[in-house]
Amino acid sequence: MALSLGLWSCSDSWEPNADKSGSVALAGMEVEVDNAEKVVSRAAVDKNDFLVRIYDDKETLVGNWVYGNMPEIVTLKVGDYRVDVMSHEVKKSEWDAPYFLGSKTFSVADSKITEIGTIVCKFSSLKVSVRFDEQLRKVLGDDVTVTVKANDSGALIFTPDETRSGYFEVVKGSATLTLAFAGTVKGNYEEIINAYTDIEPGQHRIVTYSLRGPGGDVPDESGTVDPNEGIDIDVSYTDENLNGNVDDEEENLDPSDRPGQEEDPDDPNPPTPPVTDEGAIDITSDALSFDEPNGLDKGDLAIVNITAEKGISHLNVEITTDNDNFRQAVSEMLPLEFDLAEPGDQKAAFEGLGFPTGDNVIGKTELIFDIRQFIPLLDSFSGLHSFKLTVTDSNGKQLSKTLTFKS
Repeated sequence: MALSLGLWSCSDSWEPNADKSGSVALAGMEVEVDNAEKVVSRAAVDKNDFLVRIYDDKETLVGNWVYGNMPEIVTLKVGDYRVDVMSHEVKKSEWDAPYFLGSKTFSVADSKITEIGTIVCKFSSLKVSVRFDEQLRKVLGDDVTVTVKANDSGALIFTPDETRSGYFEVVKGSATLTLAFAGTVKGNYEEIINAYTDIEPGQHRIVTYSLRGPGGDVPDESGTVDPNEGIDIDVSYTDENLNGNVDDEEENLDPSDRPGQEEDPDDPNPPTPPVTDEGAIDITSDALSFDEPNGLDKGDLAIVNITAEKGISHLNVEITTDNDNFRQAVSEMLPLEFDLAEPGDQKAAFEGLGFPTGDNVIGKTELIFDIRQFIPLLDSFSGLHSFKLTVTDSNGKQLSKTLTFKS
């Protein structure tokens, strides 16, 4: 026995279950599409065309079928597996083609039949709709377009007459959506760039362009404004989670501030007053905007002030960009995601750029995050580059804000 064990230990190719197998009953596997009616009419989702793929624990593809034409049963070696079910091969960008994805893990035992059960596929790409209000349409030139970009290369061009929605693959490490409005508005050529961060699978970003006067008032029904005062284009968006939750843009107001929710002095059960926020966290900058892209001319002022009443425990930074060359250049120097409180082997590299690390972060209630040395590196790479800062305090409370620079 000792000799046998010794021989086995010297063989890298020996697998204890190499000659054992079991069966997987694909005939009983059901596929459901969750909340499809929120994305597209349920009748338009044909599950028979969905792709079914099985991978082993080494991510090797061991089975590949179309759901409507699968074998009733397949034989696999004993081990752990994952089955992915997807609506189609996702593309970087595409019109009217929502991507649904579901996964499930299972194990195959020797001489046993495994039932996979039901797999729920959820909307897993990003849906973008671009809208123009009627008053703005009246003063738009024929050259107006809105170019929408997401992930590392996906792009679609919307015109005012476009009624379709665009769908974009969501890529890890690239969480910025940009919209570039360009064209003639009331005889003047306008260019407006907006960037939205924290893109996640399952979102529907609805961006609306509307006409506003310089004072913020809506023009009259004809869409006319005083030519001596000019016009403004207002850009607003709503964010809907098509996997079940809806995020609107309403602020968290005290109930007494909401119309119709004023406190009644005669109410025998008045509402409980809100709890005062303790251990506040804040991320601010005197010169930089967290709401719109910053120009590189502000590089000399690229300083962020961080405060955390309970002390900082983590300062995470995530760098995203729509320029592949910049992404590669940064990757050669630094990881695209890192925690300055726990810098590891990158401590010297971070400090060389002027970033605080380790004990200069942990426990601090006030911290200056200075990126002035980093901003000049952007000058050689055109595009939008974002820095998402997430501060976690000693109680686990978090705050995230994103700085975006346009070069």
